[in-house]
Amino acid sequence: MSDSNYDLIVIGGGSAGSACAAEAIKCGHERVALVNDGELGGLCILRGCMPTKSMLHAVEPLLEARHADRFGLRFPPAEIDFGAIMERKREQVARFQRAKIAGMQAGGYEIIDGRGRFVGPDAIEVGGRELTAGAFLISTGSRTAVPPIRGLDQVGYLDSDSLMELESAPASLLVLGAGAIGLEFATFFAALGTEVTLVSRSPLIERGEEPDLSEQYRRVVERAGVRVELGMGLEQTRRTADGVEVIAIAPDGGERIFKAEQLLLAAGRVPDYRGLDLEAAQIELDRHGVLRLDEALRTTNPRVFAAGDATGRDLILHTGNAEGRHVARNLRCHSKGEELVPWEEATPVRAIFTHPPYAQAGFTAREAAARGHTVISAQKNLANQGRGIVMGVYPDEGFVKLMADRGSGRIVGCQMLGPRADDLVHVVSTAMHLGGTVDDLIAMPWYHPTLSEVFIELARELRAQMI
Repeated sequence: MSDSNYDLIVIGGGSAGSACAAEAIKCGHERVALVNDGELGGLCILRGCMPTKSMLHAVEPLLEARHADRFGLRFPPAEIDFGAIMERKREQVARFQRAKIAGMQAGGYEIIDGRGRFVGPDAIEVGGRELTAGAFLISTGSRTAVPPIRGLDQVGYLDSDSLMELESAPASLLVLGAGAIGLEFATFFAALGTEVTLVSRSPLIERGEEPDLSEQYRRVVERAGVRVELGMGLEQTRRTADGVEVIAIAPDGGERIFKAEQLLLAAGRVPDYRGLDLEAAQIELDRHGVLRLDEALRTTNPRVFAAGDATGRDLILHTGNAEGRHVARNLRCHSKGEELVPWEEATPVRAIFTHPPYAQAGFTAREAAARGHTVISAQKNLANQGRGIVMGVYPDEGFVKLMADRGSGRIVGCQMLGPRADDLVHVVSTAMHLGGTVDDLIAMPWYHPTLSEVFIELARELRAQMI
């Protein structure tokens, strides 16, 4: 066999790609290569979930101190060293990256440094070298989505990548977008004293979420010091003598102008296929510019699969990892010409790491109903629950909603806004993954006093609705 011929070539060295390569080796494929252009580690470690969480955790003591008077504690104003916060972030990123690279180097697959581009249905070119394979995985990650706003390409803006290199916090910041990226960075900079305005086209903080929860979330973000302007039609951006301004059309039809020293574009992320030359491999995109995939995550070229952010579906790390492993396990079927196993997503779970965090497992009431469930729901406020009372949870920071199917009692979803929601939500995702019911939650032991006791209280209310 030629040294340039492989069982599998993975294009992209992020989480999904490395998970696929490692799993392929475990499944018995001997010739596996991972082609990566630039730093190894992937978005999560280098510029995504890990560095942002380092930054957010850095300001948590500051936020707690500002509200400590409810416990009889008062602290002098904090001295903020932005450079130290960012240096701590860089040190932690380096640590995570070293561990990731060590794991990849021990994975048993070849790592090739360079940009891969297709030169045919079964071949890519990397640094002047042509490589062929029985199968390929596109796991090239994502890039910042740039909405069609007039003047945006001329004013200069920050995104979630370039923001990581700031040397000082801006005096004022205009955030475009109310998703996870926008919310997390808006609350981070507001905690540091930056004057932050968050502007979004969407009339709700999170599209598709429950309206009552969305309104509570808005109040939480505003109390954190962020000015929130929703339902805005973003028309134009302009550079000014002291910063940037955005012209928007308000819901009432009037024109609004927002000004700040810096502009943060946080309109989400889109798959990054730049430089791949997909046409050379007979790979088609759909009308949204995203890879056209079948149920097994295979493109229109039967040799080429996709995983992670490159799918344009669920841009979340654990989903990308699972997709990568699924593709690797399917390669044995692929090599034998057997029918591929369809990809089935596990229980959806997500979180936004504001202070307090928002989290969701499963589906919203509307989504569950669309899947044929007769939905029953119960709500509680952690501010009225034993542990929540002693913790001093604010009334609008303790929302918990649990949903189940009326007939079977199976848990179908949960939404939370409150302390430790990002961890607590896994109680529900685990129950759903195992097919758990309301009765299962009631039968479980719940240590007292804990915030997690809210789930047995909610389960009892749901059980009463089933009678």
